[in-house]
Amino acid sequence: MTKEEYVRIVDRSSHRLFLIALSFLGNRTDAEDAIQEVFLKLWKKKEPFENDEHTDKFLTRVCINVCKNMLRSLSRRRCTSLDDAQSMFTFDCAQDFDVFNAVMSLPQKERAVVHLFYYEDMSVTEIADALHASESSVKTALHRARKHLKTSLEEVGNHE
Repeated sequence: MTKEEYVRIVDRSSHRLFLIALSFLGNRTDAEDAIQEVFLKLWKKKEPFENDEHTDKFLTRVCINVCKNMLRSLSRRRCTSLDDAQSMFTFDCAQDFDVFNAVMSLPQKERAVVHLFYYEDMSVTEIADALHASESSVKTALHRARKHLKTSLEEVGNHE
């Protein structure tokens, strides 16, 4: 891979991968660390990619694995900082802000599945493959997440 190809891939994929990492890890600092590791692995990869879709799948898989390893790490003791995540985004309306908060308050597994399904447009089969989980466990996590989101968003609506 040439330097120009590498820079093009990094420019094209950084934001998407950062959002995946943030959905897994819950804070900006850890997400940035994860992305650095992902791009280091990209740089070290010797085999060429068939196309951009192949590159994206590779990077998504690596990003998920890096995040899972970070979550398992004993040295990871930081708390999730929603304020840190919120400061990175602009919201068009209060409803968008409420949805963001509701998604970020989900348990990590549900939050990751929701992000991959709704924001990365991955199928249940692709998510199951990426997470090394069964399709039924992905469907269950999505079902639970939707239930939690419905409850959270109804509570927010009742307070207004």
